[in-house]
Amino acid sequence: MKKSTHSKIKNTAILFELLTRQVAADTIKGIDKSPALALIKEYFKSNSVVAKELVLYQTLVNERFSSTEKASYLVNTVVKLRNNLDAKTLGDRKYALIREIKNHYDLGDFFKTNLTDYKLYASIYRVFEGLTVSKAAEVVNSRYTIIEHLTKKKSNQLQESANPVGDYLKQDEEVRLLAYKLMIDKFNAKYADLSPKQRGILKEYINNISNTVSLKEFALNEAKILQTQLKKQLPKIQDKVTKIKLNEVNNMLGAFSKMRNIKEEHILSLLLYHELLKELKNVN
Repeated sequence: MKKSTHSKIKNTAILFELLTRQVAADTIKGIDKSPALALIKEYFKSNSVVAKELVLYQTLVNERFSSTEKASYLVNTVVKLRNNLDAKTLGDRKYALIREIKNHYDLGDFFKTNLTDYKLYASIYRVFEGLTVSKAAEVVNSRYTIIEHLTKKKSNQLQESANPVGDYLKQDEEVRLLAYKLMIDKFNAKYADLSPKQRGILKEYINNISNTVSLKEFALNEAKILQTQLKKQLPKIQDKVTKIKLNEVNNMLGAFSKMRNIKEEHILSLLLYHELLKELKNVN
């Protein structure tokens, strides 16, 4: 099989999405000054060449058209705008950004997160890189992937949801910095007393929020672990009412295997059950 010409470490849209997720993960770990946040502020500031390319990615991700002709015209227009960017400056800045990421994070862990729009991001990257004899068929297939996406109707949920990346780039730098500061303060205030295990659950939720299969596997495994540990506490409990309640909790944890999707309330339940387990261990 022919090796793909896509390079996710050079894909601006992927870099930005992973950096924003890393900010949340760093916050949960209690890191006051997230390196990822500093990199976003430095490399994606207004009018930077990297931010301009990101806007072009997001244009092809978020727009919708009723006809393939309009969609094709948009692709042509965006590619032309992309070609007008200073290629050397863009390449140098992305190279510097990747080097900075490597200085602060393990690249293998940083890029392991599954992304819902990975195929689309990869297709846009290939089209942006241009057409050559060796990859003509791949670029044509990528172009049609983009056009199919542009002509696909948005679900009601997608139509109603805001585009955080687009909103972020439209704001003044002061507003963007304030938004991130408020987010960090909120996490620190809400989760300051969480145990390392609870912080780990939150980190897993953030890193896999778009990967429903992986998130479900994680939550199910965590529920089984909690069931096992709570059952170990049962023989130590003398109060009958407490035993009954604990059995009810175990039944609720068993219901995780029947859930189709894991939502925020399920993750919060896991956090509460860990808090219950901690209290039981302290009492016993």
